[in-house]
Amino acid sequence: MNISSLDLSETSIQFLHNQGFKTLYPPQADCIKTGLLENNNLIVSTPTASGKTLVAIISALQHIENEGKIIYLSPLRALASEKYNDFKKLESLSKPNGSSIKVSISTGDFESNSEYLKNSDIIILTNEKFDSLQRHGIKWLSQVGLIVIDEIHLIGDSYRGPTLEMIIAKMLISEHSPQILGLSATINNVEEISDWIGAKPVVSNWRPVALSEGVFCFGQIDFKDGNPPIDIENSGEGTAIDIAIDMVKQNGQSIIFTETRKRASSLAKKIEKMMPLLLTQEQLKELSELSQLLDKKDDKNTDMKKLLVELIKHGVAFHHAGVGNVPRQIIESGFRDRKIKIICATPTLAAGVNLPARRVVLSSYLRYDMQYGGMYPISVLDYKQMCGRAGRPQYDDKGETILIANNESEKDSLFDNYINGDVEDIESALLIEKEIAGKKHLTHLYTHVLATISSSPFGISKPDLLKLFNNTLYTLHNGNDDLESKVEDSLEFLLDENFIEKRNNKFLSTRFGKQTSLLYIHPLTASDFRDAIMSSQKGTNYTMGILQVIASSADFGRLFSFRKSDESLYYSFIHKYQSQFFDIGHSDSEHRFTFRILAALNAWINEKKENDILNLVDIDPGDLYSATENTKRLLNAFYKLTVLFQTRHLLDPISLLQLRIEKGIKSELIEIIGLKDVGRVLSRALFDSGFKTRESLYLSSIDDISKTPHPLITPSFAKKIKEQLKDFESDDPNIR
Repeated sequence: MNISSLDLSETSIQFLHNQGFKTLYPPQADCIKTGLLENNNLIVSTPTASGKTLVAIISALQHIENEGKIIYLSPLRALASEKYNDFKKLESLSKPNGSSIKVSISTGDFESNSEYLKNSDIIILTNEKFDSLQRHGIKWLSQVGLIVIDEIHLIGDSYRGPTLEMIIAKMLISEHSPQILGLSATINNVEEISDWIGAKPVVSNWRPVALSEGVFCFGQIDFKDGNPPIDIENSGEGTAIDIAIDMVKQNGQSIIFTETRKRASSLAKKIEKMMPLLLTQEQLKELSELSQLLDKKDDKNTDMKKLLVELIKHGVAFHHAGVGNVPRQIIESGFRDRKIKIICATPTLAAGVNLPARRVVLSSYLRYDMQYGGMYPISVLDYKQMCGRAGRPQYDDKGETILIANNESEKDSLFDNYINGDVEDIESALLIEKEIAGKKHLTHLYTHVLATISSSPFGISKPDLLKLFNNTLYTLHNGNDDLESKVEDSLEFLLDENFIEKRNNKFLSTRFGKQTSLLYIHPLTASDFRDAIMSSQKGTNYTMGILQVIASSADFGRLFSFRKSDESLYYSFIHKYQSQFFDIGHSDSEHRFTFRILAALNAWINEKKENDILNLVDIDPGDLYSATENTKRLLNAFYKLTVLFQTRHLLDPISLLQLRIEKGIKSELIEIIGLKDVGRVLSRALFDSGFKTRESLYLSSIDDISKTPHPLITPSFAKKIKEQLKDFESDDPNIR
């Protein structure tokens, strides 16, 4: 099907032509035939790189021509950024009224109503940000004509799934019914999901690059599709390495998916030793420049950065959630530019970014499962997501995905279970329970019952509440009897904890419940915060207590297991800070579970060097960044609840802690840290040289300041400091 035949304006057609689109792929044409441009809801289940983004763009163009808003939902921030760049190109077009198209992105700041977004035509959001806007009752949402839901199969994800499920459930009972376009690479029960949403399914196995799936066993790769076996030379360094290196010899690229972060870096270090002989001098020169770019752009002098700088020199890198933003971007761009030949990655790469390779190798089909308590086979869905990285359009005529077997029996099982196996059905995760402090809680249901009640300004009756939850995927699969009893359990919890109240047969949120919902924190987090706030006493230092309550909260995110090697450090830590902890029922095991993150945060606000912090508790730069970002968000929530409960003696300590977490400093640097371009290192250098206050800097000469023993504190830098202080007003009347 030709682009020119689409029912779009000439301007839109010309735009698509200018972007290089002349004809549609078969799955794209199927979407048109199924009513994409006739306002039909669609669920598109087609392989990676089959052109789902173009389907979304075509639909968006039509809605813009009809002066409607478009929302694009992404499960991940990295993926949202990719889509923002794709849709940003539409800003070259004008709307029918002559004004320019505006594309915006918002992936965080859940507390804000983001009023500025109302002036945008195409809005890229994470699922959580959209959920937050629904809670705020944003009026302009009624102007949205199209909602694109990327990776819609993640409804079944135990972490993100319930939020997406409730977003859709609210759409289904809304007076305003936008067109829904769900996109996914892999849905087995697509008919069922489509029926739930009131959509038509578009299913295809067509790929622009053919996929060959195979299993390595006893020195060779055998393929499902009858392609000739490939013999793999044994280097003695490991099978996954040998398979990836074999592709480099063919001037191709490989991704190795590994079980753990440590395995990813370990494999990369082994591969690096083998690469110089496989690369040309020109390739090595390009890689040296890329390595220097990382060294220059990443100002953090960590062991991980040093290792990546060396690995990239020889065309290899690792990729996981612990890698910082700067090196991750350089690794991804270096791989897309075909400079980096092999990436060793954890499975987060499979769902996170569009980064295809000619060959994808699974070093193991086992992953650690916390619920199982050991290594457990990955799902077929996860396997298929990794398959989606195989094959680069415009570069390859086929992609390869390779599993590794240790014997013929295991080889047969891998063919049966993964290569020829069916993807698991998507099932609701809404009623998953989580054990906290020895008690099971319906963590997701608590959140969404409260959000629904707090979003109803005049309250909501139980029948109306159940009407919403009866539109969930859970009810479709399991009926409404069990769900109704679980909703009642949630209401009981929320009533007992004073998040809601019952009045005239309606449930209304209390001020506490409303604030909890708008702060976008979990009710269990809010109740812990409240208990800590209400138990606090004037004159007590609660710095570590606040951080401990935050780190142990339901909202904090990734924590790290307690190791035997942590024992002595843990006991000295507890002994030192015990008096600062809140007595809100945290057990010793909970303290142990949060210890490594808590120790990292403590080291951060006491100005330890980042590399020393990472080595102290054995975490990665990305983990420290996530921990500080999570802490900043939750400290803000803690502060807002402190205001709500009028516990004034905590306000200044919390404000001080917020600054210390943001800047990574001791309290004594607060006064000078706010100067422009004066971070934690330079403020410490100034302080140790006697410049302990802004007043001392104000009274000193440029020459005196520039004598500070730090290479960046030059006369010109000192002059900038003085210029910032020209309007300084001292408390000393003699100075004023």
